[in-house]
Amino acid sequence: MACGSDAPRVLAHSAAVVARRIYELELNSAEVRADRRQVETNQRLLTAIASGEPAAIEGAVTALVFSGTHIVRLRVSSGSRVLADVGGPYIIAPVGGPLRLHGRTVGRYVLSVQDDLGYVKLEQRFIGAPLILRARGRRVPVEGTLPTAAASLPENGAVTYAGRSAQAVSFRAVAFPSSSLTVTLLLDTPATSTLPCIAVADAELARVGESVWRRYVTVGAPVTSYPHQLGSLTGTLSFVRSGSRQLAGSTRDAPKLRDSGTVDYHGTTYRIYSFPSHLGGHRVRVFQLLPAR
Repeated sequence: MACGSDAPRVLAHSAAVVARRIYELELNSAEVRADRRQVETNQRLLTAIASGEPAAIEGAVTALVFSGTHIVRLRVSSGSRVLADVGGPYIIAPVGGPLRLHGRTVGRYVLSVQDDLGYVKLEQRFIGAPLILRARGRRVPVEGTLPTAAASLPENGAVTYAGRSAQAVSFRAVAFPSSSLTVTLLLDTPATSTLPCIAVADAELARVGESVWRRYVTVGAPVTSYPHQLGSLTGTLSFVRSGSRQLAGSTRDAPKLRDSGTVDYHGTTYRIYSFPSHLGGHRVRVFQLLPAR
């Protein structure tokens, strides 16, 4: 059945899933977990908080932020009192927990590994949709986002902006240290589609897969990490092949793949999307497998 007039909403929803996953990776990636452990076990910080020396606490927090970690802002507190807060002004995706010394809780911390600008760059790189960040109904002034006039746009639904029609789609995030943030994307979408809705959704995820691949080729990133990166963003399986040789894959025991169609793999039917490319002077083909729904 044709998706018809539901196509803009379906496409926008697929893009929003990816945008939300970009954000969520800043909450619970391996890098975030490593940075949390570093803060929670930092003896200089724990001892400084236990001593109550403001200069020592400030120095320990500053050292952590500028020690080559992914941390872009770190706040430590005791009760309702902030002891130190070091980092940039527009920060998202905070995580936190208690700080313990010899089994005794001496304070709490909140940290983030991503600022608003970094998130915007990732969204533009992988999705490419104009977006606006809003806190308490007001635009957050971040480079690369839509101008202040866009702050009046609805969070979801068909919109007209700058003389063009688009579909707005939003999700809720958190700004440092704990305030609500709304991320709104504007997607150029077809007014209608003769394709089934599932094909409209899959096409958007496949487009993101190509965007991620182009980025990998441009910066020379290890191709072996592409399937993991794409899987974390879209939930798809992916494989990179040069002829019959597999260069990278979500699994080692890859299925037999055609350029398009479907394949049954480990009890699940997948739709196959693929595209040709070049890598190191060799022709390759990149496959994306999306579960049939």
